[in-house]
Amino acid sequence: MTPVAIFLFLAGAVLAWRFRVWILVPFSLIAVIVTFLIQLSFGAGIAAACGYGFLMGFAPQTGYAFGLLAQTTLLARYSRKQTFSRKTSVAALYRRMSADHSGR
Repeated sequence: MTPVAIFLFLAGAVLAWRFRVWILVPFSLIAVIVTFLIQLSFGAGIAAACGYGFLMGFAPQTGYAFGLLAQTTLLARYSRKQTFSRKTSVAALYRRMSADHSGR
């Protein structure tokens, strides 16, 4: 289950760069349901399957929070003004990143 949790964490971090927080509702629900059903098929009890399901549903949410933190940190590092909206801040970050890579 650890590789699945890592994957869900990273997927949540990637979702933070493009989507609003509401994307986590269906994504986390799918993660909970699939993990619950897989654990039941492996012969785990109902309580254990629920526990694993809720842990796997929590992984993309923590990844999303980490993605927002990383985005804010990178933007603060590369921008002079921090009064951008979310869309403008992402565009400014990409512009800065592409300018850094094209200069090499």
